[in-house]
Parts: sequence; structure tokens; C-alpha cells
Amino acid sequence: MRIDILRAKGGVGGSSISLSLSKYFAMIGKRVLLVDRDAISTASSYLGLSGLGLIQLIKKGEGYEKALAKVQFGRGSITALKLFSDGIPIEYERDDLIKNKERISEAYGKILENGSFDIVIVDTMAATTPLEVVTGWEYATFHQHSSEKSTYIMISDPSKASIEGSIRYFKVLKENGHISERIDAAVLNKVDFSRISQSEFLSTLLEFMDSMGSEIGVAIPYYPIYQVEQVDFEKIGVPTQVMELGNYLIRKPRGREIILPSPLDPIKRIVFSSSSALIKADYNGAQEVIRAASRVLRESYSNSKGFLFTSLSIYPFIGITVFKSVYSYLSERTKLKSLDDGIRLAKKLAGEITEEMRKQSFEKGLIFFFPSEDIEPSSDCCDRSLLSKTFWNELLTQLMSNFENISIAVICDPQKANCLAVEGHVDLVVEARAEDGEIRYILEYSRVPWTL
Repeated sequence: MRIDILRAKGGVGGSSISLSLSKYFAMIGKRVLLVDRDAISTASSYLGLSGLGLIQLIKKGEGYEKALAKVQFGRGSITALKLFSDGIPIEYERDDLIKNKERISEAYGKILENGSFDIVIVDTMAATTPLEVVTGWEYATFHQHSSEKSTYIMISDPSKASIEGSIRYFKVLKENGHISERIDAAVLNKVDFSRISQSEFLSTLLEFMDSMGSEIGVAIPYYPIYQVEQVDFEKIGVPTQVMELGNYLIRKPRGREIILPSPLDPIKRIVFSSSSALIKADYNGAQEVIRAASRVLRESYSNSKGFLFTSLSIYPFIGITVFKSVYSYLSERTKLKSLDDGIRLAKKLAGEITEEMRKQSFEKGLIFFFPSEDIEPSSDCCDRSLLSKTFWNELLTQLMSNFENISIAVICDPQKANCLAVEGHVDLVVEARAEDGEIRYILEYSRVPWTL
């Protein structure tokens, strides 16, 4: 898959979203090539690239490797390619590309062929078209090595001037044959929902989508407190809306999709990110968590499976299978004599769960453990807290390594259990708090930042 990130003007967050999407795809196991085709080279700088880019390196007879930076992230990786050099006027870059086109094209081709990339994300300069020398060269060279069609994302801020400029830019691209049909996803970034309600804003987003024929519309909130100068790749956030967008780009929407901030965003992060989570909830809250998460799972994936490991007799949930290995396991958890026994028990349980899950075919799986205090070891052989921490660490590590397409939610009641035993071993911590008869989901911790 190739994704082109377009914008009519700078400052709308195009590079941030390019990086954010790259992180999401890597998180779920994809090998991503991020092509920084912006003369300012913002995206590649976050991965540590500076100085000369590909064009000048090849002109000087040096290898293309210095224009690349690779980081492992999540289950996958991100490789950034810097095309432009720092401090060199773009007019010189264009001339040097024309003069050294054959050698530069050969280098780019080798990068594409040797990398075995699942997804290529191209961060473009503002309002560019294939008539611009570097833009046209990169696009043509890529398609000499790949038959992948481009997926287009248009980024704008919600101001009237920016939206109208984006629409004019799209019309230029379409009228000149640079885009044959439509923009696949229309994204309005930096939306201040403290100043406008979602219902009021929805009409603006729908009009933006209609203007570009988009099947996917996205609104990403503006977080003033986080608008500080980022200094490294780790601080680039992945908003829940970007995760949801990435999921639809891979699987293609079954109809028109509108992605807005939602009270369920913390639950969506668990589902979309293929991660482990601790959810703090009492008995009633836990049941609502399972219902909400299984609903997100069913609505987002055409072939999904939910699995519940519980010691309780619970009314069945739609789309949730209860593990058969529960009852034989529960008798073993009280017989441990050492920490090593706790590790062995976790490995055995992970093996039984893995065997049971592999009997079923699914695109995405979600495992619930509830309640946590009835699942972790119960023995006076050794320090109870240390035994619990050791058990959960081993169990979660084993299960996450056995599957590429699962998320795990451990549900813990803080009034009855030591949730800290789980907290240090998960990617997310969510509190499900009852307020005015409803459950409010509060994201307390996310290993990957959730804001741009």
C-alpha cells in the first residue's frame, strides 16, 4: 500500500500525521517506509536524519544509506528516507536531480526493492503536483517498481480559508489528471471542540468529504497543552482517530465512515493497537467494558473473535467465547510452591489459551481476563505481590508473542485486587468509572502518546 499525505498549505499537521500513521502501522507489525518529500524535511528529522538527503548524496558519489534511518517500533519498523538536504535551495535540488536522474532513480529503486515494505507513506510538500520536478520523479520512479495505486489523504485545519484552499488544490489535481477519482480520506486536524460541538462541526466535515468524494472523514482534536516543540520520535503521538483511520485504510470501509472523538476512544485504543491493557472496573463496569469492546471489535473488523477467561458465571456476550480451560486451571493456582511455579503456570495457561484460539480463524482477536484476583496465583509460598507480578508479566508476554493480531484486557477491581501487579506490564491503563448511571472511560496511561 502507498499513502500520499497531501495538504494545500503548511502548518496543518501533515508531517505529524505522516509520522503518527507510520507509528500506528509499525505498532501492528507493518514494515513502513516513510518518504520525506517535503523540502523542509520535518518528518525525517524526527528519526534523526539531518544534513544531506538522497539527491545530494548520490550527486556526490556517496551511498544512499546515509539518507535512511530505521527504528523498530511495536511489532514492526519504520524506515525514513530523506530526499532533500538541509540548507540547499530547492532549485538546486531540482537541477541536481535532473542531471543525476538515472543514478538517483537506481538508488531509490534499490531502497524500494531491498526493504520489502508493507506500506509506503509519502509526506509531501504543500500544494505540490507531479509537474514539480522532485514530486513527479518520485511518483514515476515508485510506480516503475510497484503496481500499488496511491491512497490519498488530504489534511486541512478547520479554518474556512484552509478548507477552501484544500478543495481548490484537489480540483487542480483532478482537472490535470493527477488524481483520477477522489481523495480517499479527508482529515480536519487541530479541531478545537471546546469552541464547537461535534454536531455543529459534523456538517463542516461532511461538506469537506463531499467536495473530495471521500469515503472516510476524520476530525482530530486540538490539544493546546501539547502544542510544544517536539524533540524526538518517541514524543510523536498516535491519536485514537489516526488508529481508526489506519484500520480503515488497510481493510477498506464497508460504507461511508465518519471518525470523530468518542467517549469510547480509550476502548478503541485497546482494540486497534494490538496491545495489552489494564482496565480498572467493578463487576457492573466490567460487564459494560466487555460489551463496549466487543461492539467496537465487531464494527471494525469483518472477521473478529472475542474470548473471555473468567471464574464467574456471566450472562453470555454477543461474539464472545468463554475459554474451556478455566475450571481445570483454577484448581492449580492455589498449589504453587515458588516463583518459578508461577512462571510455569503462566506459560501453561498461555499455551492452553493459544491452542484453543488457534482452532478458530479470525482477523482480529480480543482476550478478556476477569476478575484478575480470581485468575492470578493464590498461594502463600512466597511474596504474594511479587508472585502476581511475575505471573502477569509472563502470561502477557507469552500471549502477545504468540499472536500478531490480538489485544488483551485484564479487568481488575481496585477495591478487591492489587491492580499494581498488572499495571507495570501493560501498554495502556484505563479506568471505567460509573458517573450518573453511565460508564466514563478515562485513559490513565498509554505507552504510546495519544496526542499529536
